[in-house]
Amino acid sequence: MAKKIGEREESIFVSMHDLVFVDVSYLEKYIFLKEDGTSSSKPYISKHMKMLEREGYVKSFPLAKEGEYGRNQLVYTLDTKGVQEVKEILGEAEWDARWSNRTPTYIYHSLRLSHLQAVYAAKGGNQNITYYEYFSERRAYRNYGQPIKDNTGKERYPAYTVIRPDGAFIMKRTINNIDYYLLYFVEMERSRQRAEVSMEKLKRYNAYCAKNTYKNDPTWGVEIAAVRVLFVSDKPTERKRLIQHTKTVDTKEINAVLYGVYEELLIDPYGAHWMAKDSENPDTPYSLEKKIEIK
Repeated sequence: MAKKIGEREESIFVSMHDLVFVDVSYLEKYIFLKEDGTSSSKPYISKHMKMLEREGYVKSFPLAKEGEYGRNQLVYTLDTKGVQEVKEILGEAEWDARWSNRTPTYIYHSLRLSHLQAVYAAKGGNQNITYYEYFSERRAYRNYGQPIKDNTGKERYPAYTVIRPDGAFIMKRTINNIDYYLLYFVEMERSRQRAEVSMEKLKRYNAYCAKNTYKNDPTWGVEIAAVRVLFVSDKPTERKRLIQHTKTVDTKEINAVLYGVYEELLIDPYGAHWMAKDSENPDTPYSLEKKIEIK
């Protein structure tokens, strides 16, 4: 008997389309979350996913758990019928089957980003700021430059005017009954990433903000009041090193550059866990919406 496609299934397909990979932990935190804040059991989730897999909506493969030798987990991605459903749901689907053939390192990176998105969406916000929308890497990609013609006369955008965040959030803040929308570009940092890579990223974000193109970009769907960049590190020591590496980069056009630690954010995503670049109080942690006093 064919599985009925309801709102939950649609959420699964759209999430996989945006994130490419999800695991049971993501499904627990976001898709199978009950009104009382608890999640469905893992056996129930696995049974549900097996039905979708049998009917060709999703496919799964085992992947060793990150940092846990000898223990595997199932990772899910879209299959043919799932892609077709996304086309019906969204009106289009940008999907390449080759995307699901990635290295374990890439998949771990993708899963971490999915967990971060899930916890921000599930928690919803606090009294000052609320979750509005998430943009995948493909949707958040931007080119703020002008096209140039190559040797064949075809117009292309130069690589040095591209920003390619790992993802982006829009958060809403209401002040005096007026809604303001803040755009957060997310960089999920890799432990071995070289300093010059992070520095180059910040230079491009600063150039993007200097052009103010985000204010009239229809992709965001709302008028963006300010842009912030979030660097997420695996450990406090890695965050400290990243802050040191990027401290000399000019970021005055960006509203704020914040540095967080992955596990802290999963526990309390809207709390004061971010260190701010160029802050007058460099040892003071900030929440996402907090104003930064720049030195």
